[in-house]
Amino acid sequence: MEFTAENLEHAVLQFYHSDSAVRGHAHQWLTAAQASPEAWCFVWELLHPSKSAEVQFFAATTLHTKLVKSWHQVPPEQYASLKKQLLEAIASYSIGPKIVLNRLCIALSAYVLHTLPVHWPNAVLELLATLQPSNLPNIPPERTAWILLEILTVLPEEFQSSHLAHAQKGLVRNELQKNVPQVISVLQNILATDTSAPNNETAVEVMCQASCCAASWLQLGVPLPECEKLADHLVASVFASTSSPQFHQTGLAESSLDALTNMATHPETHRYPSTCLRLLGKLLPLQQIIQAQQQRDCTEGGNEELVSSIYSLFISFAETHSRLLLDSLLSDDEKTNVMQLIQLILQCSNSPGEYALEENTSQLALGFWYILQDDIIASEPEQFHLCVALLSPVYRSLAEVMLRKSMLPFVESAWTSEEKELLRCYRQDIADTMMYCYSILRDNLLELLHGKLEEALENCSSDPRMWWRSLESCLHAFQAVAECVDIDESRHLPRFLEALHRLPYHQLDTRVVITALEAVGAYAEWINAHPFVLSHIIPLLVTGLGSGDLAPSATMALKDLTRDCQTSMAPFAHHILQASQAALRGGKLKLGECVRLMYTVGRVLAVLPVDSIMHYLNQLLMPYVEELQYLVTLEPSAAAKAGILLRMKMLSMLFATLDIKPRTENETEPDVSEGSDVGTCTTVQQKTPQQSAAPGNNEQVQPVFFVLQRILPVMHAALDKWYADTHVVQALCSALKHALATLLDDCKPLVPEILMLILKSFQLQPHPAALDLARQFLVMYSRDKSQLPLMESLLRELCSVTLMACIGSSDIPGGGVSDHADLLEAFFNLLAQILKKNPQLFVSGEGVDLAALFQCGGESPRSVLEHLSDILLAMNKKHCDNLSRWLHQAIHQDGFPSPRASQEQKEQFVKMVLKERANKRKLQETVREFSLICRGLVGTDYAAQSSPFF
Repeated sequence: MEFTAENLEHAVLQFYHSDSAVRGHAHQWLTAAQASPEAWCFVWELLHPSKSAEVQFFAATTLHTKLVKSWHQVPPEQYASLKKQLLEAIASYSIGPKIVLNRLCIALSAYVLHTLPVHWPNAVLELLATLQPSNLPNIPPERTAWILLEILTVLPEEFQSSHLAHAQKGLVRNELQKNVPQVISVLQNILATDTSAPNNETAVEVMCQASCCAASWLQLGVPLPECEKLADHLVASVFASTSSPQFHQTGLAESSLDALTNMATHPETHRYPSTCLRLLGKLLPLQQIIQAQQQRDCTEGGNEELVSSIYSLFISFAETHSRLLLDSLLSDDEKTNVMQLIQLILQCSNSPGEYALEENTSQLALGFWYILQDDIIASEPEQFHLCVALLSPVYRSLAEVMLRKSMLPFVESAWTSEEKELLRCYRQDIADTMMYCYSILRDNLLELLHGKLEEALENCSSDPRMWWRSLESCLHAFQAVAECVDIDESRHLPRFLEALHRLPYHQLDTRVVITALEAVGAYAEWINAHPFVLSHIIPLLVTGLGSGDLAPSATMALKDLTRDCQTSMAPFAHHILQASQAALRGGKLKLGECVRLMYTVGRVLAVLPVDSIMHYLNQLLMPYVEELQYLVTLEPSAAAKAGILLRMKMLSMLFATLDIKPRTENETEPDVSEGSDVGTCTTVQQKTPQQSAAPGNNEQVQPVFFVLQRILPVMHAALDKWYADTHVVQALCSALKHALATLLDDCKPLVPEILMLILKSFQLQPHPAALDLARQFLVMYSRDKSQLPLMESLLRELCSVTLMACIGSSDIPGGGVSDHADLLEAFFNLLAQILKKNPQLFVSGEGVDLAALFQCGGESPRSVLEHLSDILLAMNKKHCDNLSRWLHQAIHQDGFPSPRASQEQKEQFVKMVLKERANKRKLQETVREFSLICRGLVGTDYAAQSSPFF
């Protein structure tokens, strides 16, 4: 349809009054209409008073859109007439609809920004003079004032969101700031209105709009000394909004508080420290409103939103000027106001009620306490000690407040999931705040927490149902400061951990025990330095394994302890292993908890004699091996798969942690995740032939060796039925990777069988996990002469199968190497590692088709190009002559690597590759550009301009 006023009106009505399908088509067409040149004409027809409000609003919105996005279509000689039309439209809509009037004011502000400072240099002053009641006798004076204020309000807002050129934006900002005194004067006169006199609705609207306008211009930036009188009026407006009935529910208080916040927090305020402190003195009386509202809460109900807004103003001021506040504490003249402000923020943190359910204000202050302690710590030593002396009582009170506010609800069942998540985040923020308190109070905080803990323990002994929340919050606080406490602290923490032994767990809410377990885990590093406390906490941990509710926290705490305190675990090994066996066979643990518990089992077993290890393995592990052996005989099903995955992951975790040999500095412990997944294994260190010699008969063989030897036939059986299942293959390869990382050279007798397993898996179904596993063996044993034939055979077969799977699939309709992106990425990663560690492996044996390897250039998925660059860079560093010969042979094949690349482009590519031996980034660009040419995504002309090889 043509973009006529009639068609547009019909489309707008369809947009507002039709179903979603019609609305979508109408929206698309109307958007096209807004972008059309005809829009400059039809907007004025659609703004006719006879049109519906929807059509008028569309017209006003379109006019604003054209002024913002299509200003270049307006010739300068039409600027004046366009301004006249805008002002006339605003005048005609002076009595509404307000939504249309607002859009027209925004459109005028866009016009002003485009015409400042050349075409309309005195725009703001002219608007101030034009929009006066004497010049517009047909419009009520209050409505004229409202229109002026609306234009002045949206002008800075439109400037902030404008996309003017940088230089133009600077000029426009200067012009706007030149008019600040006049604008502030207008606002002060309006806000100075006698609020006690009877006022009509429009006059009240004008005052509210004046405060909004003040907020807008103050955000733009007004020198603070020029704002002091305005601040007085804004504070008075806040008081008026609470005392005068005509201002209730008008938003005057909120907009005035927004203006004061913008005034106090603008970055330029740091230039006026004395004025900032005077402004603080003007703001502090607002606390009277907070007190009045809180008193009303007890009777008729206060305005929590207003209280939160006032608190937000105080907190914003304090966060912006925290350094100034600390400096002013040393001045007798300013100390009183500063301490009063800090006490107000503490009062905010201590807002009455239960967070998320009864109040949402207390969380506003949490960020301030971090900023304040951070500035205190950064102070010079003399000021630091003075500030700590002055503010320690505040932080002590804050800690007591946090203990109360972090209490869990008696019953959570009535809470929504959103409320529970809010509380969880809130408690985490409180934990962070406890750390800030510790930064200031140090041992005094631990003394406070221990006193509160003993008090809660005494109260729980008489009435645990009433006092368990206090006990839990104390434990939560101890957990929060764990990472801050010095490792040599020996006064408070032993008493705290000893107290855990005295908790009446069977009488307490389960959440108390969960927090106690989490606190123990948090102090694992400290416990390693003070192992005598283990006797107090091990009973708690092993007891937790028997409960489905406690098991997640218990297994995590045991994992932390056995990680950090492994050498001290021998006296408790039997207790832990017996409890672990009972928990694993009890059926209450989830998959992730079973896997995590195997971490503990492995770490504890590792400190025992080998005979004892084997005894426990027969008791604890062999049932799972037998179950796995049975599961792999079943036909594939979801239940069988879940059982296989669980047992494979448990074995993998055991392989990663049951290591009885001390590691050298160059051998790091495998990395394991903290969830149901086992994680990844760090790359095994490459051995020289001397290092790779088989262990002598007098050396102890790793227990993992016997487990692996027992499980390999089961893995073969699993692959027979599950080779196509990604998850099963990943779990199997992960277990073997962790076993190799633990066994290192002890794995040699099993290498042939493991490699047979890898190749069997890869031949049945090529999978990236098998390549990652093979990479570990190739890196570790590629320099070992006794293993070299096996490594050569492995590499040859992996290359052959990968190339057949990836390149061969390109001949199948709809197939291509992009379907094997993950496989190729793992393959190139393997090749890159070999080239870095032992590139001779490529040429030491026969059968590796190097020409076919190079065929993975132009048709490879883009995700593998970085790995291809690594390969080329490594080869160019160590085998430049061979690489040159191979590349030149390859590019002289017709249609290789792609018929889209000309011979000249291929030769230029080879030249650029051979030239680059150090700059990896540049080589990646070369490979990427050539890949685009091979795909046909970059033409010859484009390549000649942008490619690094033209």
